[in-house]
Amino acid sequence: MARILFGDSDPHIQMLCQEEFLDEGYEVTVACDGKELIRLMDSVHPDLVVMELLLPDMSGLETMRIIKGTAQAPPVIFYSVYNFSLPAKAIGADGLVVKSSDLKLLKKSVRKFLKSKNVSQLSNGNSCN
Repeated sequence: MARILFGDSDPHIQMLCQEEFLDEGYEVTVACDGKELIRLMDSVHPDLVVMELLLPDMSGLETMRIIKGTAQAPPVIFYSVYNFSLPAKAIGADGLVVKSSDLKLLKKSVRKFLKSKNVSQLSNGNSCN
């Protein structure tokens, strides 16, 4: 079962993404800020991190650098309202997806990164956190 750690300060975005990815069969853990996201890394052992660039306590870039410094650093996708002209690798991320109420692009990116790690979702789509 693929584990996604999702970091965003907006409770509506948290709920939307958690519900959508649970429906897709992933195990989803939500963090509301960078410090919580980093703290959850040890207990969740995520296969993928999806997070906002502007977290309330520390920047997404700073959070990502700490995550990338861990021994088992998962891929990191920034999910942001900002549309960057730089490629994701230029800022150290594995992916960049512009926020939208339509999660098709984010779901596609998640599948791509998890497939590259050979991690699959649950076949029945049920997950409990």
